[in-house]
Amino acid sequence: MTVESLSPPARIAIVGAAVVIVLAGIQVATPILGPFLVAVFFAMITAPIMTWLTRRGVPPVLAAGTVVVGLIGVLAGLVAFLGVAFAGFIRSLPRYQASLEAQAAVLADYGIDPGSFTIWDYIDQGFVIQQVAGLARQIGNIAVDAFIVFVGIGFLLLEAPRLAAALARRLGPQSSPYRHFSQSSQLLIDYVVVRTKVNLITGVGTGLFLALLGVDFAVLWGFVAFVLSYVPYIGLVAAAIPPTLLALIELGPAGAVAVIAAVALIDAAAENLVLPRMAGRELNLSPFVVLFSVIFWGFVLGVIGVFLAIPLTIAVKLLLESWEETRWMGELLGNGGRRE
Repeated sequence: MTVESLSPPARIAIVGAAVVIVLAGIQVATPILGPFLVAVFFAMITAPIMTWLTRRGVPPVLAAGTVVVGLIGVLAGLVAFLGVAFAGFIRSLPRYQASLEAQAAVLADYGIDPGSFTIWDYIDQGFVIQQVAGLARQIGNIAVDAFIVFVGIGFLLLEAPRLAAALARRLGPQSSPYRHFSQSSQLLIDYVVVRTKVNLITGVGTGLFLALLGVDFAVLWGFVAFVLSYVPYIGLVAAAIPPTLLALIELGPAGAVAVIAAVALIDAAAENLVLPRMAGRELNLSPFVVLFSVIFWGFVLGVIGVFLAIPLTIAVKLLLESWEETRWMGELLGNGGRRE
């Protein structure tokens, strides 16, 4: 029996079963695959720096080493910054708890029952310290993953030109598959770089507004907004929760409303004004696919999948569009527009 002799429902069932098996394998291999995907992500972000260095005569090995050392320095600085910020935040928790309890009467005047909220548990100093201690116990695993990521970034930066040349020799530089692969790879890299720039604008804007408003740890919340903005729709909402609570504690309900309104305006401006101007080509993903991809890749790959949901979905879409037989599947992931 050949594949052509099977009925369409049978083919769909076989393909569906194969996809489920592959996804199950990916989920099991997440401890290994996760650091690799993170390395690919950061290699994409730093590829322009690598290109800039090599064009100015820096040897590739030295250029890759410079990029990796720079990333390690940035990570060390971020760890130090987060350590100092969280230490100050933990020391301030008793003051916040007392202030929040004093706000209970004000909240009651607005028809809000403070006892119905579970945020009291998160304001508790013991709870926060317990969570930080649990994270500290995983430092060993985090260090091993970080080592794998940095080594992977270095090798990916060095191997990218060789792999591209090998594909050109194998497929032919003028062949349709190679041209499509090159265009798809560049589109994916462009998205990662542009997304990072837009997130930077969102994070800086959020941090500046919070600092002007007088909310504590404004720089910390701006950094959280920058990181979580990689998660579409959900990320910035989650990032806005801590500063909104602090604004409620320090400035009252008017301050909390101001934070919510400002974050919404900053996000709307970044997503609808800045991103379209900076993006060179249309990504052509439907809003439903964007939201579903976050849930789907989060289920398959965990936290890493949540942050890399859009790049992974774009990669799958471009892969499906590479063959005539699966192009219709890639088009289903689009928003109905045409990518130039």
